[in-house]
Amino acid sequence: MKKFFLITFGLLVAIGAVAQDDIDISSLEDDGQMEQQSGWNTNAVKHNNVITNSFFSNWFVSLSATASAFYSDNEPEALSGSPLKEFRNNLGLSFAIGKWFTPGLGLRTKMNGFWGRNVISDKASDNSINYLALQEQALFNLSNMVYGYNPSRKYNFVPYIGFGFSRNISHNENSLSYSLGLLNSLSLSEKLSLSLDINYSRAQKTASRLVPFSTLNMEIGLSYNIGGGKWKKAPDAEALHEMYQMEIEAINAQLEDERMENENLRQQLESKDENVDK
Repeated sequence: MKKFFLITFGLLVAIGAVAQDDIDISSLEDDGQMEQQSGWNTNAVKHNNVITNSFFSNWFVSLSATASAFYSDNEPEALSGSPLKEFRNNLGLSFAIGKWFTPGLGLRTKMNGFWGRNVISDKASDNSINYLALQEQALFNLSNMVYGYNPSRKYNFVPYIGFGFSRNISHNENSLSYSLGLLNSLSLSEKLSLSLDINYSRAQKTASRLVPFSTLNMEIGLSYNIGGGKWKKAPDAEALHEMYQMEIEAINAQLEDERMENENLRQQLESKDENVDK
């Protein structure tokens, strides 16, 4: 499992780096002037393609309140598995900073935790611990991937996977961890959005004294876009080429008609000159 997440993360970083290459479209910026001169619609764009922004665009930060239910591998069998039990759940905080490399692919660094439970009895006071979890997570905006980028869309459906490490501060123990989650994002304005993040996290055993544990988390918070957060639709080069090719052919046909007309006039003038000489 660890190798899978490491390979996935490496591929995502590579894709993100390639996606940062800027496309020079300076020749297409003055679409209005070109359209007036040619008479063609030069605003042809591809449905799912956009022009990637600079490295400093499309960053975001988020802050959430977290409700977590903890499950320990060595808890007594008689304990209820309900996530609503006081001895099992606790509140926490979550903070993240990330970047969208494309409308469909992003990365974020997320830290959450502070107050948790190491479930060893049915008394909340016996189970209280302090912990932190730090992960790198790959975000997949399926709304943009499936339906195409739409800056006016209010709701975005964003599954993600992540890996990192967890630290049990109370017992001075560290562990590798991974997570799976679903981020639901509701846009409130161009800069601000409301998020509901439902996820599962698993801390692996890395030392003989460490007891692995899992958490179910529900996080509600706000996300703020830093810098430019929109994308420009990529021009459909094939459609533009076809339009300009048709225009060139029409101009050539018009020039040919004018050439033939000039040739007819020349022949008529020559015929008149011959008649005058006779």
